[in-house]
Order: sequence, then structure tokens, then C-alpha cells
Amino acid sequence: MKTNKTVAVIGECMIELSGQPFLPQQQRFGGDTLNTALYLSRLIPSLHPHYITGLGTDTYSALMQKAWENEGINCQSVITIPEKLPGLYAIEIDACGERSFHYWRNDAAARYITTDRRFAEHLNALPDNSVIYLSGISLAILTPEGKEALLTQLIHLKQRGFTLIVDSNYRPRLWDSIPHAQEWFEKLYSISDIALVTGDDEQILWQNPTLTEQDIAQRLHQWGNQNIIVKLGANGAYWSDGKNTGYISPKPIDSVIDTTAAGDSFNAAFIAAWLQNHSLPTCCLWGNTLAGLVIQHHGAIIPHEITDSFYTLIKDNHDTVNC
Repeated sequence: MKTNKTVAVIGECMIELSGQPFLPQQQRFGGDTLNTALYLSRLIPSLHPHYITGLGTDTYSALMQKAWENEGINCQSVITIPEKLPGLYAIEIDACGERSFHYWRNDAAARYITTDRRFAEHLNALPDNSVIYLSGISLAILTPEGKEALLTQLIHLKQRGFTLIVDSNYRPRLWDSIPHAQEWFEKLYSISDIALVTGDDEQILWQNPTLTEQDIAQRLHQWGNQNIIVKLGANGAYWSDGKNTGYISPKPIDSVIDTTAAGDSFNAAFIAAWLQNHSLPTCCLWGNTLAGLVIQHHGAIIPHEITDSFYTLIKDNHDTVNC
């Protein structure tokens, strides 16, 4: 699978600790945009998506970047900030299997990238008509000045013909108030071309538990988005291009093991299909298929050999969509 487009992903990846406090813990790394970049690289090995983030000069940063490079991700746009470190989060699992999360990211390197001169330089070096992908978390972690700088750069890129794809990923704890989050999401959506939103996120952000996927699409179209995808979890996805709409339902999953990165992997497969000029229904089918694989395994990143079965599944599932 090939594409002539260049894709750049903006976001944050953190160190992950998993297990009981003060007992031996597993060390990994994770982040919503990194998950999407990694799966996108696996689905289109020739793509080598750029990952634009911030890291330090520490050993953790070096090992993370090396792992990303081994996955085929282009790390030339990683911004190294010597006095900063990656963010850190811990997953604590209680006796009943319930998970809770603890974060240390308020001074992480990724928080400062958009006000660093190298950020604009990396973006300006991308070819015209490239694709930028980011999430609500990419926006939320930034300083106030960083948010303004990001928006300025994205507007400039839109003038160069870039396509902007945004995933909602609204996380209340990253915002000082709901109105502040609403203000910035509206600004971001208003310059986006494709919105990959989660229905639950939108209901929480806009404080309306009865908000439907049609309501969400109508608002986003009014703000200028051409293509809207509303992810509906086990119910698949709703799509709208402003003229036509539809639902793409996933095949039933017998055993859901872990829903971590379900939305991130959906986005990767959707973008992989879109880059190859498939219709929105087919793009959603791809998204559902990869997400279905991911949730049948532990962790955000499934083994390579499982990802390698994706295109076989797509061929088997393609007749379920009228494209």
C-alpha cells in the first residue's frame, strides 16, 4: 500500500508505569497520537509519518525515540529540550481489576514545543498539501501561549493546502474549565477538514447527554468541517460528508480484552484508507476492523503479526459496505 501524501502527527507520548505502587512495575510508553502514528506506519510502511513532539536528553527519551524509529516513524521533527523530561503516568489496578490513572506531565517537554522556533521550522519544511493529524490532548497539554502558537501555525498550513484531521479526545482533567475547552475546540474544529470525534466525548464536552451523532455532525459542518466521523464504540461509526450520511457497524467481537487505543487505531486505519482515496464508508470499515483487532489484546500496541492480518480481514469484510 502506497500514498504520495506526507503525514505529520502532533502530540505527546509519555512514560507508562503499570502495576502496584512500590512493587515491581512494567515500564512502557504510550500516547494517543503516538498510537495512531505507529499503526499508520504499520498499515502503510512506505509512509514513515512524521511525529512532532517534545523529548528531553535523558535515557528514557532516547529509548522511546529509538523504538519509534524501529516502527518506521520519522523522528526528524522530534524537538529535544534539554532541561525538560517526558511526561509520566501510572496505571494502578485494584483487586477487582479496575484501573486508575495518575499523571505527572505539567512540565513535560511536549508542553512547550509549539513556542519553540523549531516547531514552525519543521512544519514549514513539509511539502505543500501534506496532512496534519492531532487530537484534543495535543491541544490541551500546551501552555496558553502554546495554544495560540499552534493555531497560528495551523492556519498558515491551511493556506498552503494542508489537510487538517482532528480527533476530539476530550479529557476534562487537562482543562481548567469546560467553557475554556469549548472555546478552543471550536477554534480547532473551525479550521479542520476531517473531524474524528467520539460521541461520548462530545456529550461530556457540550454538557448534553442526549446529543446525537446527527446533532454533532450538523454543528461541525456549520463550523466548516467537510467530513465528520462520530465513533460510537461497539456500535461502530456514523459518517457524514454534508450531503450523504450512514452507519458502518463492526463485526461482533466475542471477547473484548482491553479497549485501550481502540479510538487511536480506528483513526490510523481510517486515515490509511483515506490516503488511498477510499470512500468514507470504506474508511470507517477499515477503522472498525483495526479497532476490533486491538481490543482483543492487552495494551495499546498489539503484536506485529496481528496487525499483519489486517488486510486479509479487510478483503473478507469489504462486501459488508456498499462503496
